[in-house]
Amino acid sequence: KKMILLIIFLFTVIASAQVDIFGYYETEYDHIQLANKSYNFGYNKLRLDLESRPNENVMVGANINFQIFHGKQEWDIVDFIPEYLEIDSASFSISDSMYLDNIYLRTSFQRFDFTIGKQPISLGTGYAWNPLDIFNRKDLIDPTYEQAGINALRMEIPVMDGGTLDIIIEPDSTWDMSSKLIQLKSSLGSFDFSLNGGNQYHLIPDGNSGYAYDHVFFGGGSIVGELWEFGLWGETLWSLAANNNFGEVVFGIDHTFNNGVYLMTEYFHNSLGAEKNEVTSDHYLYNFSGETHSLMQNYLFAMGMYNLTNYISGSLLVFGNLDDQSFILAPQLNWDAFEDVTLGAWVSQSFGENNSEFGIQDLALRFRLRAYF
Repeated sequence: KKMILLIIFLFTVIASAQVDIFGYYETEYDHIQLANKSYNFGYNKLRLDLESRPNENVMVGANINFQIFHGKQEWDIVDFIPEYLEIDSASFSISDSMYLDNIYLRTSFQRFDFTIGKQPISLGTGYAWNPLDIFNRKDLIDPTYEQAGINALRMEIPVMDGGTLDIIIEPDSTWDMSSKLIQLKSSLGSFDFSLNGGNQYHLIPDGNSGYAYDHVFFGGGSIVGELWEFGLWGETLWSLAANNNFGEVVFGIDHTFNNGVYLMTEYFHNSLGAEKNEVTSDHYLYNFSGETHSLMQNYLFAMGMYNLTNYISGSLLVFGNLDDQSFILAPQLNWDAFEDVTLGAWVSQSFGENNSEFGIQDLALRFRLRAYF
């Protein structure tokens, strides 16, 4: 009922004000093959983006999503966890939904910009992993897909020569539970860099191959630039507690050859991940929920891409867990079928032991059609 009233309000605003409307329709079909089971699932999605600029210093933005699912909608995490862990059933379901992914107000003052509300936030220089982004997590099979909005307060203050001081607060029930991040961005020669600090109520190692929660202060930074025609980037975020030091780091390199072939690779280390012979069901559950950015500690991501024609591009992704030697190989094909209409096809094949992170999967297929308006 509240959502219906909200939709009526939004369309009333649209009818009575100058609002830019754009978005897309998307449909996706997925098939996944596990050791002894296979599932079909997918969705139809309509996203409406709304933007209004009452004056040159104020912008109101929002998007509303309508999503209808088909195929399998009842899931059990046990299907994706090795049998030797003997976890009880952990089922969940997905259902048709209407939701506001973003709704925010951005104002530009003389000395700073201020944004309040549920807003898009994307931090860091990494492609597949972003240690500095304490608000989001990416999907390795599709790391560039849009991320959910974050309910936050954000202030961006120009400093020095072309630098920016970025302050982000994600409110929670108390100040200690709220996530805070401050970032100073600037450049040096051909490289851009950032220095970061923040705190968050976060998982920490408990000293017994498990986890606990505590209020944690972090420090880190990032760098991105070009050296000898190679793109280089890196970022890291580490806890500042001397008695409980943990964190993440990512390094990446890419290059485009004269024939148009693009290659890139990233290495990711997460000291909060489990060691190979100490994986528990809790490690899997915290990884699935996004509380940790990886199951184990050392990972690799690589991609090659080439434009086959003016309208068709092909790419090959491979990513894997270096600790348990399990990998996913995923060729992808994208076709700009018409103006503002794209069609994508993915195939992914796993390699590794049946009790490994990616080896527990087998074959997966994905087809996605998106039409912008």
